[in-house]
Amino acid sequence: MRRQDIQLLALARQGDAAARSEAGRRYLVGGDGFPRHVATGMEYLSHPSVRDRIETARTIAESLPLQDLLQLQQDEALRKAAGAGSLLAQFKLGVWLCLQHSRVDAGLSWLEAAATGGHVEARQAVAALRQARAADALAAMLRAVSGSAAVDVAQVATMAARQAREGGSLDLLLDCVHVALLLAPRLTHGLSDLVVAAVLLAEREGSELRGLLPEQVEASLEMAIARGERDAACLLGRALCGIVHSGLAPARLATGSNMRKGVALLLRSADGGRDDAWLDLYAMHSDHRLSVSNPQLARFFLEKAATLGQAEAQRKLGALALRAATTLAESEQAIGWLHAAAAQDDAHARRLLQSLVLPVAGDEATARSAIEQLRQSDPWLTMRLTLARDFGLTKLEALSVDPAEGRRPWGLLVGRNPFITQARLSAPRAVPALTAQAAQNLARAASFFEQSRGDSNAFEGDLRRRSVRQRRAFERLGLSEDLFFAEASSTQLESFRLGPKWAFRAKKPLELALAS
Repeated sequence: MRRQDIQLLALARQGDAAARSEAGRRYLVGGDGFPRHVATGMEYLSHPSVRDRIETARTIAESLPLQDLLQLQQDEALRKAAGAGSLLAQFKLGVWLCLQHSRVDAGLSWLEAAATGGHVEARQAVAALRQARAADALAAMLRAVSGSAAVDVAQVATMAARQAREGGSLDLLLDCVHVALLLAPRLTHGLSDLVVAAVLLAEREGSELRGLLPEQVEASLEMAIARGERDAACLLGRALCGIVHSGLAPARLATGSNMRKGVALLLRSADGGRDDAWLDLYAMHSDHRLSVSNPQLARFFLEKAATLGQAEAQRKLGALALRAATTLAESEQAIGWLHAAAAQDDAHARRLLQSLVLPVAGDEATARSAIEQLRQSDPWLTMRLTLARDFGLTKLEALSVDPAEGRRPWGLLVGRNPFITQARLSAPRAVPALTAQAAQNLARAASFFEQSRGDSNAFEGDLRRRSVRQRRAFERLGLSEDLFFAEASSTQLESFRLGPKWAFRAKKPLELALAS
């Protein structure tokens, strides 16, 4: 290093503001005996003694290309220098604003100011704008300045797209990515990430994916998949299988279809933690018209999705299991899946559960008032009447059910009636809880009967004695039995116990539950 350069650095260290500014400039641009070292130059220029000067802003804005200014977060210095009349800063700011907002008018005034002042590249940009059609103006302007040493247009366009992604604006992100793809010489990992981000955002918002060509999207997804991106695998897998999801047409994501490759990508995505992909795999393998049809695999994928908490899978698995149920254990398991789906506000699951509960007539307020009147004199009957109304029980079921033994996470199992000899009338039946209040009432009844089991046997007696106490209480209060008990024939009750018979009765809601 020359003597005068050493002297300049010595003055800068001693606090000379002019020396600091000059040393910083030389480090930024390199030359005059100084190596180019941006970090050191910015250290000198960010010192409190010089950082707020207009000259410092001009030095930073004019010494660094636009992409470096943005990376170093020197937007404010660029604006300050442009406002102070720096033609180069005005040119850079104009280009950045056009790219940042994906609109020519956002930075046109700065470009025109630089062109009027005599900046050659700004003049070229403004001339290109005037000659181009309105729809192509931005691309034409950017091509005109693509050879500028002051701006790496492709890199800056990518930075604008990243900023749009962070802002969460799909329209702006699509515009910025479109421009970046036009200007970039090839697809990079950074650009592919932005394309995938745009597709995911469009999927979440249920919006169209405009401005991007299918081959660009497919290539970007492939590049992301190679890096192990599960979301990209799910997106491309669906597209190759022809699955429309959240309004995204497969033709917008891929140039063609490939069922086997699509299924493989969906499996890779699901195994990587994308739980909704299990449902897509179920849909593909359960369709007998497709080459990948496999009922056993389809059931496995549905169970996988249901176990992972997918409400749609829980509902479909419950519906299929209940339709085929021939034993009580199968019915219980099926109702458990439907109850889990209903707990996630699945309307179809709720309708299927409702089809398993007999209706009880009468006014709710009248029934609750009668229950309160009975609570002190006969708490056991009170509990039974509450359950009868909540779960749609017949009189025989209500007076013989054991809430402590019959309580389940999903509702009530009305066990085999020991007082009835006819098998069709005494067979157990699973009844789901349709409301949180019904579940709470069942929990209270189960606790009460468990704690007072000895007293209950002595007080309630057999079914005949319970029936007599119930009849006398109803006569005393002037109550009708249809206010609490459901009416059903043995044939109707049997349809609740056998899946195929229930499926015939609940044909319409069952079809909707499996189709949706």
